[in-house]
Amino acid sequence: MPRVRPPVAPPRRRWLVFAVISVLVVASLVGYLVVERQQRAAAEQAAAEREAGTTRLTVDEVAGAAHLVVRNTEAGPSYGHVALVPLADPGGPRAILPITCQRISAAGGGGICLRGGDGPITDHRAVLLGADLSEATDLSLGGLPSRARVSAAGSYAASTVFVTGHAYTVAGFSTETLIYDLAAQEVIDNVEDWTTVREGQPVTAVDRNYWGISFVGDGPRFFATMGTGGTTYLVEGDIGTQQMTVVQENAACPSVSPDGTRVVYKQRDPETGDAPLVMLDLRSGAITPLGETRPVDDQVTWLDDDTVAYAVGQGASSFVDFDIWAVSVDGGQPRLIVPDAASPSVVTVP
Repeated sequence: MPRVRPPVAPPRRRWLVFAVISVLVVASLVGYLVVERQQRAAAEQAAAEREAGTTRLTVDEVAGAAHLVVRNTEAGPSYGHVALVPLADPGGPRAILPITCQRISAAGGGGICLRGGDGPITDHRAVLLGADLSEATDLSLGGLPSRARVSAAGSYAASTVFVTGHAYTVAGFSTETLIYDLAAQEVIDNVEDWTTVREGQPVTAVDRNYWGISFVGDGPRFFATMGTGGTTYLVEGDIGTQQMTVVQENAACPSVSPDGTRVVYKQRDPETGDAPLVMLDLRSGAITPLGETRPVDDQVTWLDDDTVAYAVGQGASSFVDFDIWAVSVDGGQPRLIVPDAASPSVVTVP
């Protein structure tokens, strides 16, 4: 008995069905995009209205006394702008500057602002700032901004970017760490080209990366992180000699105390991957854990001789929204000092 084939829809009907389905899909997509755009516009309008009712200070009101320079992360038009926060009232009103940065670091003599470009073709920049935080020199960077630091009086600055990758815990990342002469407004060098010595022998591993420079006072000495072979090291370097020496193993993102005798860094556990904050006394070699137990994806800054500050993400929005916390190096629990801010640095006024 011959097999009966099911009727086949005429070509015209098949094209009609396809066209109807395509129209429905496009209409649904357009409808979704319209609703999403309306919701985003409404959220932006609400944030702008909230900011319009926020008390602000003028730059002159803040700059005349000791203050923090931070990246503002309040929702609204000023998100990402540099802000000045009075050190005497860090949780109070702030002054907003016109410049925007992903990372900012400043001292009395100048600063550095790292920017990441938007869109499919990114253009990452390091902007060297004058003493009044005005833009002085704009330089190209080789990757995604990560760390920025300025020496105590603003003679030197440093930047770290990810050339590949986006986190220090992800295998295969590569960094570029540059040191700048702020007086000359120019790059001094990439520290990867300098000599690093460990136990009397040069480190020649091709996978070594450097990041997180912290200057001793106004330089030229500094501390930084070197990573190679899956291990991180605290290194001490000198701009004059262009040489670094390994000081400690399993250490990252150092910050040197104002008196140059202590270094706070993240002490990485090679088994668990945890990296709590600890303090190394350079005189005695003693290592003291700090009271902060949460993960800190930041390089701390010293508020004074006894306290460090750092940014911690806000829950589910931890990649875009931050608060600045502080903890004593002599013990005690962390405390919130600047809500909705990141990338802190202290500017003292003579």
